Amino acid sequence: LPDLPRYRIPGGTVPVSDRQSINRVSIQRGPRTLFTPFHSHYLSMAVTRRPSAQISAAAHGVTTTTGTTGSTAAKAVVAVPLKARNNNNNDGYTPQQVAHHDTPDDTWVSIDGRVYDLTRWIPKHPGGSIPLRQCAGRDMTDAFRAYHGPGGRAARTLRAFYVGELRDDGGKDEDCEEEGEEDLAETESESTASDASATRSSGLLPTTTTTSSSSSTPAYVSEFRDLVNSLEDEFTTDYTYYGRLFACISVLFAAAIYCVVGQGHSDNIYIHMLGAVLLGFFWQQTMFIGHDAGHGSITHSHHKDFYIGLLVGNLCNGVGITWWTTTHNVHHCACNSVECDPDIQHMPVLAVTPKYFASPYSSYHGRDMVFDAAAKMLVSIQHYSFYPIMAVARFNLYFQGLYLLATSKEIKPERRWIELFTMGLYFTWLGTLVSYLPTYTERVAFVLLSHAVGGLIHVQICLSHFSRDVFDGRPQSHKWVDMQLSGTMDIDCSPWMDWFHGGLQFQTEHHLVPRMPRHKLRRFREDVVKPFLKRHDLVHDQPTFVEANVSVWRTLRDSAKQAELSPAFVHAINLEG
Repeated sequence: LPDLPRYRIPGGTVPVSDRQSINRVSIQRGPRTLFTPFHSHYLSMAVTRRPSAQISAAAHGVTTTTGTTGSTAAKAVVAVPLKARNNNNNDGYTPQQVAHHDTPDDTWVSIDGRVYDLTRWIPKHPGGSIPLRQCAGRDMTDAFRAYHGPGGRAARTLRAFYVGELRDDGGKDEDCEEEGEEDLAETESESTASDASATRSSGLLPTTTTTSSSSSTPAYVSEFRDLVNSLEDEFTTDYTYYGRLFACISVLFAAAIYCVVGQGHSDNIYIHMLGAVLLGFFWQQTMFIGHDAGHGSITHSHHKDFYIGLLVGNLCNGVGITWWTTTHNVHHCACNSVECDPDIQHMPVLAVTPKYFASPYSSYHGRDMVFDAAAKMLVSIQHYSFYPIMAVARFNLYFQGLYLLATSKEIKPERRWIELFTMGLYFTWLGTLVSYLPTYTERVAFVLLSHAVGGLIHVQICLSHFSRDVFDGRPQSHKWVDMQLSGTMDIDCSPWMDWFHGGLQFQTEHHLVPRMPRHKLRRFREDVVKPFLKRHDLVHDQPTFVEANVSVWRTLRDSAKQAELSPAFVHAINLEG
């Protein structure tokens, strides 16, 4: 098998290709002779292969300690992390036991009925550390499948952190004190269980989802997971769609430049302002493509889509693709959480709910969102200031992207410099274009008007979430469907207006299955999502663009009015929910 690890031994390497045939493992602490990027402690293991007659027993999870007459293979050094241990003689872990491992220094999660210790992987996670920290001690099957396929690189990486199976205890809470014992017997039991489990689904993730659902999990959760499994063949892109988009936005960009630098209208302010409008639409349309690339839904390779994001995000918009993916991944995994979702955390200028008047702590920004006198004044007029703020929101994105590149310790140096370089090219071409305008007044007007038109996308993003329900704390296990349905809504529009919304009109479908290509979302909603929701009496909201704007305005107005009330009264409202 091409993806099997090769383990270094004196004199060469050997592939471990038949874990089922292992009969007995003698374990002793040994020197570090095997490279792995995830663990720093190793055990030396002498592997003895069992006769083929006993292999079938291992395939069914039966461990045998007899039958040592089989041929003996060469001794190899095999990596077994000390954390990989089972509880109660291979009985697995209950959700309550997993929930005890919910700190940054001890992060366990369950995915598809298996338990993983991701503590050492968190700082290396390409999608950022925060989504994993927020899911610590919880089931994150749906979040994982939203971004990764069952046979991709992420799934292969995941199995290095396997610690045991997840078992349903019927809601019973058990003592986890025995989990702290790290003796060799527990490690040997883990090794046997891990080897047996590696025979499932080509050693990757199970092909079904029923193992990840406990007896208390709603039926629609299991059906949704089966549905997502069945969609793997749909995660393919029609590149002619993006070819047409590229042609259209190229015309937009060329026309914007011509309006500024073209001969014969160098003093015509109206044509110059038309160029600003066209440039704003160019930014809007390219940011839609950046949104697709950030989710890996164009080439379905996060590596390739990163470079597309560099082109349309950094170079065309001045918005860092790393900043975007860092915030947006958190937003998807904790949609409309008061403490966790950065896309609704806009204090001190906007508060989508009175819950922010209690100055909650932001797990994303790592600080309290203080509701002081200045915040109270700004929030009290937010229903009037919302659209003007959206008109200049791009300036904030410039700052946020540069700030993250300058301060984040999780970004690799080469990635940091290539992002800074491409963003520098953006400000260079934009500054050069603006310099062709004849007067300082026109230059300021051009920049403000182009940014206001480009700010349409910020309004469109807010429409899908600001008026929706919010919740407190971290995302809960098996609540992916509920969280996305309550925190998002679609925009009802004709197919000929799809270009204007750029896929954001299918926000619910996109949040449920982010890997679905944009050009398939309309059919996906009508043929798959709506029938699924109807079968389970789940709500799907789909107002028009105008109705959505009115709903957001009313939400902001209601919060603004409550900001003017006494703190004690607002606190009582928060307690009541």
